[in-house]
Amino acid sequence: MSRPRHRSRTIKSWFLRASTPALATLLTLSLAGGGALVALAAQNKLDDFVAQTFGCPNATELVVVADPTISSTVQTVANAFNAEHVGQCLSATITTQRSADTAALLASGTSTGADAWIPDSPIWLNRVESTATALGREIPKTQEWASVASSPLVLATPAVKVAEFEASEVGWGAILDGRYRTLLPDPESSSSSMIALATLNDLAADGDAEDFDRVLMNLGRSIPDSTKAAFTELQISDSRTVALATEREIVEHNASSPDEPLVALYPSEGTVALTYPFVVVENSTVSEVEASRLTEEEQTELAEIETARTKLLEEFADLVRGSSQVLNAEGFRDTAGEGEILASGVISAPVATKSVGDTDELVSILRNWNSLNLRSRILTVVDVSGSMLERAWDGQRRIEMFQNSAEDAFSTLSEDDELGMWLFSKERVGEEDWEDVAGIRSMNDPDHVESLQEIIDTLPSRINGYTGLNDTVLAAVTHVRDDFDPDKVNSVVLITDGRNEDDNGISLETLVDELNAMIDKNTDEPVPVVLVGIGPDTDVEAMRKIAQVTGGTAYQANNPTELSNVMLEALSQRDCRPNCS
Repeated sequence: MSRPRHRSRTIKSWFLRASTPALATLLTLSLAGGGALVALAAQNKLDDFVAQTFGCPNATELVVVADPTISSTVQTVANAFNAEHVGQCLSATITTQRSADTAALLASGTSTGADAWIPDSPIWLNRVESTATALGREIPKTQEWASVASSPLVLATPAVKVAEFEASEVGWGAILDGRYRTLLPDPESSSSSMIALATLNDLAADGDAEDFDRVLMNLGRSIPDSTKAAFTELQISDSRTVALATEREIVEHNASSPDEPLVALYPSEGTVALTYPFVVVENSTVSEVEASRLTEEEQTELAEIETARTKLLEEFADLVRGSSQVLNAEGFRDTAGEGEILASGVISAPVATKSVGDTDELVSILRNWNSLNLRSRILTVVDVSGSMLERAWDGQRRIEMFQNSAEDAFSTLSEDDELGMWLFSKERVGEEDWEDVAGIRSMNDPDHVESLQEIIDTLPSRINGYTGLNDTVLAAVTHVRDDFDPDKVNSVVLITDGRNEDDNGISLETLVDELNAMIDKNTDEPVPVVLVGIGPDTDVEAMRKIAQVTGGTAYQANNPTELSNVMLEALSQRDCRPNCS
């Protein structure tokens, strides 16, 4: 049942009619005019008698859905609440559900069957509103009451590796600088990660936007599904690694896995806390149209029921909020961030926390995160014609510029991305202008990554011949489309310093026509071509035409800094593929 109802009145009435006249008269007089204490005592006795004799077929039930991180704590409180109301046909039922899932249900208009919701952060209410709006649905009616608990964000690391970290280097700034590997549970379902991204975004606000994009891509190289998955990865990591978590999650982990204890590292700049609001959900079974048809007496009764419901919810929320001993024992601080936690892995005394930054930007931050961390399937095609040995900037050869920028750009790819490499120059393998030197495979394959690195290191020794551009582009797009992966962004990234010099190959016009025909035949398998020109000799106009027809982009870089930025952007513009501007 979704809201309190007082149907036991029916049972009381039946009992009064069916009992002996003397008992009925006594109870009636007691309830009607025998004084408040007598009436209350008589009513409680009647409640107890009815409950014990006839059970509670129409009991009042408060349903509270709670995030998994706090549901067991709330259940402990509910047990006490239910014990206190024994005999009153009243109980609280706790349902466990991830905040992300509850938010999705509410936004879609699906009933949760709950009277109240305890998510792990108020930001889920923002998510409900933005998602409902995007779906074109009415925003659900909720009331956000004061939080019932809190838990500061920390960085978790195995206890055996704590000595590898100095207190001064633990913090948000160190994450921005990439001083150690940081695991962020998927921000789509983790409020901790969403708040962390907002915090990092605030700190990086005065810097270059592209630098922050690089931070997001580094953080996105490995995205654990949950905090538990991040903790598992911590235990097997060889490098200095931390995982974003809350004090509560570390306390819970250490209690369940004492042989693999974790320790909380507290950011030197201060931290923020997750706060658990008590959210009242409108879950009326009477529509506005139906309510308008009720008699005045029925509307009064309905209002009384709603008032009773609100009072019971207030009572339960206050009980959770005031259960400081239970909260602290489970690893929580109270609503003000106070309370002593006597558990391993965290500081016992409360730590100062700052308010969460501007959550209004979370939608755009998440959109940027998702676009930068879309999983990719990329064929990189590198020009190894003779001109790539020419010096371009400060004594660096063009091929050396690519080598230096490639290592940085490819390091931002995640283990779930796939990368392959072709080299091209005129008639490189027989009459073909391209050479497949590394198939498109997962970056999670160490042998493949080592092979790619070896190819990049030896590129200067592989240079020979003229530039065979057009045939290579057509072959590369065809190759990627042949094994198209609909779950990834499939693309070709081509690096060149010149223009097509293969007179025996197809013309630019023919290439464009062939690409158009390929796209018209199957529009569901886009393979954008991203072209990066190095130096002043590239055919920029031809590059733009190829990019335009495939939905890619053409870039021009004349020095190492420009090339590094261009390579990063070429890999980061994934949400708009195809048809990036």
